[in-house]
Amino acid sequence: MNMNFGKTLFGFKPAEVKEEIQRMDTEYKEQLAGLEKEIETAREDLNEYEKRVSELKAKVDEYIEKEREIAGVLVTAQENARRIEEEAREKARRMLESTEHTLEKKQEELELLRLKVRRFKEDFRDTLDKYRLSIETMRDPGDESHFAPTLITNDKEKSKKQDISS
Repeated sequence: MNMNFGKTLFGFKPAEVKEEIQRMDTEYKEQLAGLEKEIETAREDLNEYEKRVSELKAKVDEYIEKEREIAGVLVTAQENARRIEEEAREKARRMLESTEHTLEKKQEELELLRLKVRRFKEDFRDTLDKYRLSIETMRDPGDESHFAPTLITNDKEKSKKQDISS
């Protein structure tokens, strides 16, 4: 700032100095008012930003809480899936054991039926052989008008007499 004050005998002209001081005072007051206005605007912006930061922090906290809930749900889901898988494996094992047991029972029943069929065939052959022998030893029907052959049976059955009519 370059100022040219008029000179007098005792220095500078007091009116010009006073005028310059007033001008500078006014200029500094305007600058001060501008700076205060900037400070107020900055404070308002700061308050707005702080409010926005607190809102964002609240959202972050909310997201963190949701993340924790989701993690908890995932852990629970994994535990449930593991439990369900274990239950399914156990159920499958029991079903397999039951099926194997049933199969063994059916195989035993089948073997018993085979034995019964074999015995029946043997008994039936024995009975047929006895009938064949009985027929071979039969007399000629012309000799007797009526006869009653005796049927020979197994040890299991009682002997029965059967009349055959001609």
